[in-house]
Amino acid sequence: MSVRTYRAKTLKDAMTRVRRDLGGSAVILGTRETRRRRLFGFGTREEVEVLASDDGAAAPARRGGTSDPGAPRDVAREALEGTIGARLGELHGMVESLIERGRLDPLLPEMPSDLVPTYASLLDADVPESLARRLTKHVADELDPAELHRPERVREALVEAVESALAIAPPIAAAAGSRRIVALVGPTGVGKTTTVAKLAANFKLVQGIRPGLVTVDTYRIAAVEQLRTYAEIISIPLSVANTPAETRNAIEELGDVDVVLIDTAGRSPRDEVKIRELADFLIEARPDEVHLVLSAAAGERALRAAVERFSLVRADRLILTKLDEAEGLGGLLSVIGGADRPISYLTTGQAVPDDIEPADRSRLARLILGQEYVHERATIAV
Repeated sequence: MSVRTYRAKTLKDAMTRVRRDLGGSAVILGTRETRRRRLFGFGTREEVEVLASDDGAAAPARRGGTSDPGAPRDVAREALEGTIGARLGELHGMVESLIERGRLDPLLPEMPSDLVPTYASLLDADVPESLARRLTKHVADELDPAELHRPERVREALVEAVESALAIAPPIAAAAGSRRIVALVGPTGVGKTTTVAKLAANFKLVQGIRPGLVTVDTYRIAAVEQLRTYAEIISIPLSVANTPAETRNAIEELGDVDVVLIDTAGRSPRDEVKIRELADFLIEARPDEVHLVLSAAAGERALRAAVERFSLVRADRLILTKLDEAEGLGGLLSVIGGADRPISYLTTGQAVPDDIEPADRSRLARLILGQEYVHERATIAV
């Protein structure tokens, strides 16, 4: 096995030379940024230094500098070396891909080479680049150098890091004989009405708790009829409030119910006037809990805007919907990590009363990292 040092202006140039000289199975032993004095001593220039070697898999066994044709072949070792060579090729392919995307140059000099696949997997899961760097660095700081060679330990440390950024709220605290008022708010099209129906059906059919529905969504075409249909199927009462002043009476019309679920009209985060109007409804309703419903399929900017603008209605919890429709969930991490509100429920489809589950920190972390699929386990009762 030979070890060589390569210096170039950029990491991409250095890696190109490594690949040219040593091939795809080269091992990157270390990287660092250096400063070299310019020609004739005028100033310095920045360079990247890469220490690399071949993996030795192709070198024949030697004695005294010559090959020994009569030496027995170690088939198991050759197979292992071939596997290692293939994995190293994949690793360096990832490195080159990241370099081409311009996402690795400032990072690699301080990142152990064993964690490059971890960083790449975070980017593939749509975790924002700056957050992916912090998570990777956190894993590097938490683990001993020997543990960095164990992929299962790296995955565990990464899940633990993401879990630490997630705040989880308990399910709605509804109990027989004690009425609790819960409102769902959020942008248009996030699935508030369907989520209300799922919660109501599970309260009645699974937990034996008497729910009642109130809708103040009189703007959307057929919104009231949609919720009325759900109410008739589940056999629970429904009231309608057209103005904030009618909200309290609508709640009282439900009679002796254990939990009141309020379905509100979707509001654009840009429409502050409508959001303030929604706040007027909630002032009259005096809810015990206000859940902001967000679609996991929405973009990071849209999610941030919703969290910021709906602070006017004092939402104290989050419900994440449409996890089954999202291409990647990594963008959620920075949003919910900075929202300062715990997550109460996840929804994973349109089926009522199914496709809803209480938020679970470990489950959500694995979903965000792409280590678990939305429908990998059965939906649990809420």
